[in-house]
Amino acid sequence: MPEVNSIFYDKYNSQIRHIVARILNGAGQTGYIDDCVNEIYLELIGKLKQYNETRGSIGAFVAIIARSAALNYCRGNTRKINELVGDDKIDIISEPVEVEDKLEFEMLVKSIKDKLNKEERILFTMRYIYYYSPDEIAKVFQIRRNTVDKRISRLRNKVKNILIKGGLNL
Repeated sequence: MPEVNSIFYDKYNSQIRHIVARILNGAGQTGYIDDCVNEIYLELIGKLKQYNETRGSIGAFVAIIARSAALNYCRGNTRKINELVGDDKIDIISEPVEVEDKLEFEMLVKSIKDKLNKEERILFTMRYIYYYSPDEIAKVFQIRRNTVDKRISRLRNKVKNILIKGGLNL
């Protein structure tokens, strides 16, 4: 079982901070990033014993915990989820509540990403894991916003079909 130590901190701190910053900045709660990151480390200390390497990488596990904690942190600050990330950002997958669901969520994300090509995996990760806006994605790839919207729409449909074929009712 991994431990939260300086090596773990060095390896995952930037990933955790990036996820938290994306979510909290979008919610107008930039001043709470350090507090949220500290809460994530406390949560990780308790939940790392539940990590199962056969279900996915430790990095993905940490990302799911960070994402969930950041969204919960925003909710705890008396904001509605639609105000936090906008209706257009809650597109495909709703966030799990229980730890077992988080592990299933991690496996689901991995199985989806395994069925996507490289470009789709990058777009999926940027949009649905790190919450990049379409404008930010367009800037990164140096393409028009309209092109990004079309690619996101096609990606959403592809992921929806993957989920339906996998037996998930949407």
